Amino acid sequence: MRAWRFLTALLLATVASASYGDRQPAFKSCVTACEQTDCAPTASPLPLHLRMLFWTCESNCDYKCQRQLTVAAQKQNAPVYQYHGKWPFVRIWGVQEPASVIFSVLNGYMHLKSWPLVRNGISKQHPMRLWLSVFVVLGTWTWLWSAVFHIRDFSITEKLDYYSAGLNVLYMFFLGVVRLLRLKTWRETRVVAGLCAVPYFMHVGYLSFIKFDYQYNMLANAIVGLMSNVAWFVVTYQAYHHRNKQWWKPAVLILLTDAAFSLEAFDFPPFLDSFDAHSLWHGATILLVPEWYDFLIKDARRSKTKQA
Repeated sequence: MRAWRFLTALLLATVASASYGDRQPAFKSCVTACEQTDCAPTASPLPLHLRMLFWTCESNCDYKCQRQLTVAAQKQNAPVYQYHGKWPFVRIWGVQEPASVIFSVLNGYMHLKSWPLVRNGISKQHPMRLWLSVFVVLGTWTWLWSAVFHIRDFSITEKLDYYSAGLNVLYMFFLGVVRLLRLKTWRETRVVAGLCAVPYFMHVGYLSFIKFDYQYNMLANAIVGLMSNVAWFVVTYQAYHHRNKQWWKPAVLILLTDAAFSLEAFDFPPFLDSFDAHSLWHGATILLVPEWYDFLIKDARRSKTKQA
């Protein structure tokens, strides 16, 4: 469900190091002056809550100078710039992007709270019970790493966020194919699972050990996401053909997800220094998650006696 994030980001991508903000002479001189003062051997250490989130004196100076120049620009109605490819958000208790963290946690919670609905709402003999249980775990896992990445942006947290998001996009395609073909046993399903798993591990292996290529990663996820959307549109048609009362829901949820993500195309400086297009996209998907489970669970119950 996050595929369009990758596609739009690919089209709009810029190299993080090319951000104008961190290339400003005023920013560079501010950081240099801050480090000479705050990072001197006799300077006081950072507060404990910052050190617990792995802020260093140097990274703290970088943040302080971003905020100093941003506040000055806002007072003068001058443009607000990105630094290192990110907007200069106000951090809270050391958290870099508080709004995105909160919205990521809420998305993950929506998956997690669906666990008893799946386990109690679908019979143990039904094949979709297993796959929807995996969907709950994977959705919770994906949004957990999204939250961690927005708490602190490091190479490892970025990779875990990207890899988890990519797996979630791929699993949505897998789930659509399983639903479309009404695969009932592992023997029937393992071919589809293998066709998904092998490319995924090759993808992660390439990014981890050969080259972490942002554009390749985004393109790969966008392609899989488009395939997933096609699969669910076909499921929609199939459900309509078999007179499922909720036949329209997969298509509508896909379109709403795409509409929510279209916010990314209107990237703008964060209002209240916290809410940018990316965080609002995360916020817009929260209420869509339980609707997916509502359709999938009811659809599974219905398939016990009638296909599609």
